Amino acid sequence: MSFWKPLVLLVVLLFALVGGIPAVQAATVGGSPNNRAQQEVVLSASPEQVLKAAEQAFQVWKRGELGSVDAQALQVKGISRTNFFKFVDDLTVTLSPVEGDPSQTRLEITSVGRVGEYDFGGNQRNINEYLSILRSLLQPA
Repeated sequence: MSFWKPLVLLVVLLFALVGGIPAVQAATVGGSPNNRAQQEVVLSASPEQVLKAAEQAFQVWKRGELGSVDAQALQVKGISRTNFFKFVDDLTVTLSPVEGDPSQTRLEITSVGRVGEYDFGGNQRNINEYLSILRSLLQPA
């Protein structure tokens, strides 16, 4: 029985290494379309409130790590690591005020894997987890 775990690990690592080189190169020009996810949402909070919570969400998120915050560009960047293999995905959260309604903020969240051609739903899972934490931080106490 213990024979299978190292074999599965070896197969996954080989898959990641062989499939990873094109995705890493492609990431500089937009990444593999199969190793990324993007979602746009509107939140009922001001851009200032959302920016602060977006930064904090990376610090609260178990798999997240804050990279940078650009208050002028209204952008927060960070990474997420997979639980088992610790593969890294880059997350970018870009905020913009909703025109005509200063109490709402539009978010564009993008998650792009650094390794491999396919994410098997991992990038969308990153976005869903991050959004869940962000929304909980914006809830009134």
